[in-house]
Amino acid sequence: MMFNLNTTTMLDYIFLSQTTPCDEPCAQVGSDDYMQRARMEARVYMDQLKRTFGNNPEGSFFKVVRCPHDFGTYLDIRFYYDDEDQAHVKYMLQVESGCNKWDSQAKKELRELGYSPKGIEAISH
Repeated sequence: MMFNLNTTTMLDYIFLSQTTPCDEPCAQVGSDDYMQRARMEARVYMDQLKRTFGNNPEGSFFKVVRCPHDFGTYLDIRFYYDDEDQAHVKYMLQVESGCNKWDSQAKKELRELGYSPKGIEAISH
């Protein structure tokens, strides 16, 4: 999908399809505190992606978006990039693979935000 940042730059984007690393539980759409928890997850996960793969190239960016669905609106992360810039494409391919687990810094950030996923011991001290 294309996004027109200005009249000379066309950006493409990918959906990361989650607000957490792939092997971690996430906030559930429809739960009372879904939006608050999903926003926390998304912000911390974007920070972890930058720690893992380095800062995104200039002109590319992450964005949290609301996605309507039959079961309610959910949050997702998009990564916007210039598909004609090889540094952007290389970074996009790395980010697309994502992370499997929260790293120690992410766990710390989640605890500091008061994030306490129900029934999840993964964020233990």
